Amino acid sequence: MKPMFSALFWTRFSCAALLLAGGGTVLAAGTNETSAGEESAIPAATNEVVLPGGEDLPAATNEMEAVVSVASTNEVPSGDGISTNGAETVEEEPVEMPSKPAPVYRGSDMRNAFGGAGSSRFGVSGRVNTIARKPGKERPDGAWRRNLELGINTSQGNSEMLRFDGSISGSKETEENTFFLKAGGRHGESDGEKDTENASGEAKIQHRLSGRMYAAVDGNIYHDAIADLSYRAQGSLSLGRHFIRTGRTALSAEIGPGYVAEKKGGEIEGFMAGRAAQYLEFLVTPTLQVWESVEFVPNLEDSAVYYVNAKVGLDTVLLADWSLRFTVEDRYDSQPAEDKEGNDLLTTTSLALDF
Repeated sequence: MKPMFSALFWTRFSCAALLLAGGGTVLAAGTNETSAGEESAIPAATNEVVLPGGEDLPAATNEMEAVVSVASTNEVPSGDGISTNGAETVEEEPVEMPSKPAPVYRGSDMRNAFGGAGSSRFGVSGRVNTIARKPGKERPDGAWRRNLELGINTSQGNSEMLRFDGSISGSKETEENTFFLKAGGRHGESDGEKDTENASGEAKIQHRLSGRMYAAVDGNIYHDAIADLSYRAQGSLSLGRHFIRTGRTALSAEIGPGYVAEKKGGEIEGFMAGRAAQYLEFLVTPTLQVWESVEFVPNLEDSAVYYVNAKVGLDTVLLADWSLRFTVEDRYDSQPAEDKEGNDLLTTTSLALDF
């Protein structure tokens, strides 16, 4: 039994030794260290992996490179109908504010209405500027603006009265200058006798010196048959200033020397005169304006001789270019013609057309 056991034992021991020897060769081939002149039959184990298609994958490193990185936050991008917490929400509809009604006048219309700088001794029928109109005929900047005024007053009963009034005027405003022309007259009878007959004409050129200061040259002539004034011609050079000039209010004043030539009561006279004038306009509503003007002209050679012209008026817009005008005018002469009153008060109600 012992010889057989021994033979079997050594046989198994030899096989184990051979297996161990083969395993050592394989392990030795798995390293980069080999014997000189000896080629390893097994490819060296490296960090590169060869794919079946022949493509190499990048070598594996200890630091992994992120191909796609997604920032980890507490907020989830919201889409339509999804809130940031991932829950569905109801999209709020925008609230539509009621649209404001279009204004009757543009802001530029208001500036144009008060853009003038005093148009004449009494402006346009006593006013410095022109009231804003409802949208009508477009007029380019720098064009002439014309105004026609017609009025009639009647009364019957204990007294009979018939009076006609009319005037036409034109104004033009440029960047530096303002031009104004006007002519008008009045005729009336009361109880069959003429009680009103006058006519007037005036012209003015105004030059802007600064935003508020201006210089003006103006001349006018006036005739009143009832007051026995054949004519009164006046020319003056004035320095003016706009004390208030806003979208609703205009307040201006002028002062300067002048000369007056007149024929009153059949006598002709001429004298050096001074002149001080004041103009005020106020836009109560976009369609209603009130205005007033006062002019004081003293004789520089005789302080007892002077005259005053004053006007108060109201304009209200009716249609695109039509307005209704009411005017009260007071003329005072400190030395009237013989047997004549020194004060004349005139009232006028008329329709005015801008064209």
